[in-house]
Amino acid sequence: MRLAIYARTSTQNGAGSDSLEAQEDVCRAWADDQGHEITVVHRDDALSGGLGIDERPGLAAALLSVEQGETDGIVVHRIDRLARELHIQEVALAHAWNVGAHVAVFEAAEGGEIRRDDANDPHRRFLRQVMGAAAELERGLIRARLQGGRRRKAARGGYIGGNRLHRRYGYDLMNGAYVPIEHEQEAISRILGYRNAPPGPLSWAFIAERLNTLEIPPPSGQKWYPMTCRRIAQREEPQQI
Repeated sequence: MRLAIYARTSTQNGAGSDSLEAQEDVCRAWADDQGHEITVVHRDDALSGGLGIDERPGLAAALLSVEQGETDGIVVHRIDRLARELHIQEVALAHAWNVGAHVAVFEAAEGGEIRRDDANDPHRRFLRQVMGAAAELERGLIRARLQGGRRRKAARGGYIGGNRLHRRYGYDLMNGAYVPIEHEQEAISRILGYRNAPPGPLSWAFIAERLNTLEIPPPSGQKWYPMTCRRIAQREEPQQI
């Protein structure tokens, strides 16, 4: 089969077995062993697996290659590279499988195909979703423990900032308090200004394109997307968005 590799890291400097290069190497080795041909590689660098397809250009491009008949399927290192949340995982798989019965999605680390739904075998979908839900629960529990620790540290006056990849856009965390970042506040003002411009609100797609045209650095370091603009606006003025 002609396959597209999809690789993703959540941080700017993915390391070890989670680096983009390591993921690609594992996928290529597996494809060679199985007799498949890798025709293209699509990547998302420093983008969360909790983002939807429209906010991950690499994943969108991999799915498009299947849709347009350029490839017969997708291979990922592990299924969590495809998505970190169950509903996004299922949407991505359905997007690929709906192209046709010939399309397959593979998980190189597990050495095989992610089996598509079968009306004659309802356990197949059930088991896949249970495993996805269990992984999502585990990540949620870890995140809750970390956030609880940060809150307790902040209450004692400790420093909980420093990692800009996990802060709120427009602000730095300093000693448990949000401190505005001037150039990011200017971007927020533009988003809100465009959205509230008369005679009526401009679309999120228009706003994202405008920010990209102005070459304003986006949170992801890649480009502005409609949902990114919407989320930022909702945090700033939830009652108006």
